[in-house]
Amino acid sequence: MNILLVGDGVQNIAFYNLIKKSRFLDKVFTASKSTTIEKIPNIDYLDINDLVNKSKILKVDIIIVTDKNLVQQDIARIFKKNYLNVICANQKWYNLENSRLILKKLLLYYSINVPQTIKVPTTFPTLIKSDLKKSNQNEKIIRNMEELLIQKNILTVENQDSIIFLEEFLEGEKISITSLWDGKNLFFEPLSVNLTEVQEDRLNLYKTKLNILLSDEKADFIGFLTSNLIWAKNDWYVLDYKLIPENKDIENFAQNLKIDFLYLLNSTIYQKLNEIQED
Repeated sequence: MNILLVGDGVQNIAFYNLIKKSRFLDKVFTASKSTTIEKIPNIDYLDINDLVNKSKILKVDIIIVTDKNLVQQDIARIFKKNYLNVICANQKWYNLENSRLILKKLLLYYSINVPQTIKVPTTFPTLIKSDLKKSNQNEKIIRNMEELLIQKNILTVENQDSIIFLEEFLEGEKISITSLWDGKNLFFEPLSVNLTEVQEDRLNLYKTKLNILLSDEKADFIGFLTSNLIWAKNDWYVLDYKLIPENKDIENFAQNLKIDFLYLLNSTIYQKLNEIQED
């Protein structure tokens, strides 16, 4: 199989480390504007259409995209339209990830726990957030009313195009779990953390609900999804999602994976993740 890694060079390296020992790998290429991988051909391209044409010439079987700008340009739809197999979120679902309030409403509709949005804090600490998840600077822990007034003014100035809201502060054990979505089924990474029987049971219920959500909402992409969860009030609560995995997400995903990574990706392309889960 010929694989193309598109995006940040550091993340390309993380994925390359996953695929380089695969018995299914024939050739690997990168398309990166930053760090390149030694001895791996890097494709220079003018625009997405140019990258599409070069991918066809090189007979690329699977493309993995981690470049956020390209995802926002809907590169997944463009590749798919040109009959190229691509692993990444499309523009619609990537934008959904970045709107915290819309995402919370969607999760609540499917009975998935999220921290409660509040109008006026009666206890502290509490959280103040910007709806649009642009950076780490749009979420603050508030410990008293004076801090609330100060941080609200700061966030309002820094995020003028976004709604500012308050959210309950939850404390507890946190986990991140990365999954692959093939358009019909979710394949979750094996976890190395020790969970209680109740935690394991509630996590399995969460996985089922998430699979139903993506299926019912016709999530028309093939790609990764990282759930950041916290154990509070005797259940798992979703703090946020990432549809473009970070290096640590990729590394954690691979840590206990006993399946050839390219075999897993190929099964994803052909919507056979449910067969792997049954093995």
